[in-house]
Amino acid sequence: MNSLIKKAGRRHAFNILYLASFLLAFHLYFVIYVNSNFLNLFIPETLIGSVWIAGSFLGILSLLWISRILRLFGNYRILVFLTCLEFFIFIGLAFTTTPWLVIPLFLAYLVIYPIILFNLDIFLESFTAKENTTGSVRGTALTVVNMALIIAPLLAGLVLTNNDYWKIYLISALLLIPFLFLIFRLKSFTDPQYEQPQIKKTFFAILKNKNVYSIFVAQLIMRFFFSWMVIYMPLYLHEYVGFSWSELGIMFSIILLPFALLELPAGKIADSHWGEKELLSVGFLITGLFILAIPFVTSTNFFVWTAILYTTRIGASLMEIMTESYFFKHVDANDSNTISFFRITRPVAYITGPAVASLALLFIDFKFIFLILGVIVLFGIRYSLAIQDTK
Repeated sequence: MNSLIKKAGRRHAFNILYLASFLLAFHLYFVIYVNSNFLNLFIPETLIGSVWIAGSFLGILSLLWISRILRLFGNYRILVFLTCLEFFIFIGLAFTTTPWLVIPLFLAYLVIYPIILFNLDIFLESFTAKENTTGSVRGTALTVVNMALIIAPLLAGLVLTNNDYWKIYLISALLLIPFLFLIFRLKSFTDPQYEQPQIKKTFFAILKNKNVYSIFVAQLIMRFFFSWMVIYMPLYLHEYVGFSWSELGIMFSIILLPFALLELPAGKIADSHWGEKELLSVGFLITGLFILAIPFVTSTNFFVWTAILYTTRIGASLMEIMTESYFFKHVDANDSNTISFFRITRPVAYITGPAVASLALLFIDFKFIFLILGVIVLFGIRYSLAIQDTK
């Protein structure tokens, strides 16, 4: 009977976390493809990358010390506090029109949201009982999240008509209210034994473990790809190719379908048949090759661009679920230091990505930065082939 109760309790917790993840993802993805254009109202496009670099650097510092904060206050309290703070930050972004306020608010957003994602990781990992279900659990979580990724840009494109970005940030803020009510239902969560912050020890432990190191680098390259797609692709498509926001909203919703359609079955395949190595390598290959084609596309046809970008996301969806599945098969909820390092790959990518792009833009045309990105993505195959498969 006790096992049945525990199983039912885990199922209930998963349902809460999946729905909460959907709402949080909707909150983030509703603004993700308009952030660069929004900042461009206040600063030139050559400086946009510097905002991500600064915010991501601060985010890294926060994630490095998150274990100590977790030990003091607990995962639940931290998540509730940061969610409330994020709400007021987005209200500020919606109604503030001066750069000296917008930029600090945007930096705070860049620092806070990776920690909120980390908090959800702790909840999810705590309720994942067996390694042979990790791919399925992570695949389900990513599929739920990516449903929001598909819907949010479409709705954002419909809402954003006359550069009225305040509507986007206000709606995004309001989405945090039901998210917070769901998190209240996890109040009885029992925190695991968090490790003391051991930055140096954790760093060298990762370097010594060939498999963990390789999956870290693979995750970093994938996040590097995402950073350029989020920051520079909307700018390129809107400012250079000439697509309207209504067209881009539809395009982004279509090209992001692979994240919702492929990650759950791919996660199950990784659990029961092939493991992660082969599918991760295929993901890098597909994405890298089609990114290399972007600078040579002269067409302004909606369907041509949608097809190319859709194919890159087929590869990216495989990259995302395989790195997630492989990593979380090698850690548990107690490994808060290692998990925080894994999540640091996101802000690290948002430092290195804009830094490389900003430097490249000093010497080459905008479209040719995607050649650099394609080569970097293909380099990820080296690390996907280096891991020891789980099957």
